[in-house]
Order: sequence, then C-alpha cells, then structure tokens
Amino acid sequence: MIGKKKIIDSRKLTGYLFLILPVLIYSIFFIAPNVSALYNSFFQWNGLSSEKPFVGLDNFKKLFGDRVFRMAFVNTIKYTVTLVIFQTLFGFILAILVYKESRVHNVFRTIYFLPAIMATTTVGLIWGFIYDPNFGALNEFLRIIGLSALRKSWLSDEKIVIYAITAVHVWIGIGQSVVLFIAGLQNVPIELYESASLDGASAWKQLIHITIPLIRSTTVIVLVLTTIGGFKAFDFVYVMTNGGATHTSEVLSTLLYKEAYAYSDVGLSSAISVVLLLVVSIITFIQLFAMRKKD
Repeated sequence: MIGKKKIIDSRKLTGYLFLILPVLIYSIFFIAPNVSALYNSFFQWNGLSSEKPFVGLDNFKKLFGDRVFRMAFVNTIKYTVTLVIFQTLFGFILAILVYKESRVHNVFRTIYFLPAIMATTTVGLIWGFIYDPNFGALNEFLRIIGLSALRKSWLSDEKIVIYAITAVHVWIGIGQSVVLFIAGLQNVPIELYESASLDGASAWKQLIHITIPLIRSTTVIVLVLTTIGGFKAFDFVYVMTNGGATHTSEVLSTLLYKEAYAYSDVGLSSAISVVLLLVVSIITFIQLFAMRKKD
C-alpha cells in the first residue's frame, strides 16, 4: 500500500516538474508584460526618466476623450469585423472544396496556404504597390477590363482604406482558416453523409444539418483566432499607411506603438494595451460561452 502511494506521488511530482517550464515561459512572456502594462497605465512616464508620477485613471480619461483614440477604436472594430466575416466565410468555402484527399486538392491546399508563410512586411510593401493609384496593378487591371470608373486611391480614400488593408490580411490569413476547417471536416464521420444520401437529403441539407453543426468547435476556434488577429493588427497598417496622415486608417496597435516610441508616453501606451486586452478577452469569452451553451 505504501509502495503504491509512493508511485502515485512520484508520478504527480513528475507531472508538476513537466509543467514548470511551460508555466514559467507563460508567466515571463504573457503574465508579466500584462501586469507591467497595467501598472504603468497608472503613471505618467516616458520610459527612461527616473521620475514617474502617479496619475491614477487620468491616462484612461485622456484616452476616451481623445478623438484619435476613438477613430482608432472604430477602425479596429471595422477591421476585425471585416476580417472575421470574410476570412471565416472564404476559409470554410475553400475547405469544403478541397478537404477530400486527392492530388489535385493537395496542390490547391498548398496554394491557399502559401501566402501565410510570407513575411507580412514584404506582403504589405507588395500590396502597397498594387494599390498605387497611378501605376498600381489593381487600377491598371480595372482600366483594361473597362471598369475605369471603379479605380480608386485605395490607401488614401478614408472611406475604403481600412477595408483595402483588411483585404490583404484576409488574403494572407485565409490559409490558416482553410487548414483548420479541413481538420474539422475530415473528422465528420462519412457514414452520416452516406445515410443522409440514402434518405434523399440534398448536398445543401447535408451541409446545413450535418457539416456545420459537427464542425462548430472548429468554427469557434477560427472565430477566436481571427478576432484576436484583427485586434492585434499592426504590420499591414504600419507598412502600408502608418495610420494615414489624418489617422483615417489608424488602429489601436499602431496608436499604441506611436504613443510609446514616437511620443514617449509609456503610461498612455500602456492604457491602450489594457483597453485592447480587456476588449479581446471579453469578446473571446462571449464566443467561447456561446459555443458551450449551444453544445
């Protein structure tokens, strides 16, 4: 009996030892920076000075009274909603088309995923040239096919710039959604489709009543990852417009960066990061809660 207890205790100890490294890494790279940001948000500090006066909630009051912050917040919401809708929808459609095993499907899977392995900075620069109003490929293509009326200054028109940048993010991120949806689709038992076909169910009914319900957990994972990606958006905005001269394409991440490194206001920058973390956490919690409730 004592020997059995020792074996169980040693197994528990081994399990705890294996957990030490992941917990340590998580604490250093996630918990510690967030705690530091929360702490700094209550101070007025330039990041270098020894003087660090406590200002309480003044940084948050300043944020919500700032027009640029409100613009960046609205732009981030637009960016995220557009990204979630199109990356999830197109990822699902493409996955439906290529999830079955075949050489042709494998080729298309590779093509869909290729943009995801490209450096985001390089992609941003390339699309910046594509969107150029004077010699860009997009406007030239529209002219060739007789749609010159649709030519735009894609990155300077305040009505469409945020959507033009989001389109690039959709293009590069769609491969991730396709891979996740393929994994979910391949776990759906083939027998269910065979039974439904014998009962006379059309492909559309099989999609609605079998496929979509059984990949709900995969869909939530895609939604959560895409939502986080939208709120974290920085690379494409920074490279393609840097927020725009009048902040028409400013998002929370680029504003956070500017406050910290251009204006040396670490306190205000930290307050933005706290707001960003809270918003993402709340939305993610709602998505996960909705999935559990349906299950």
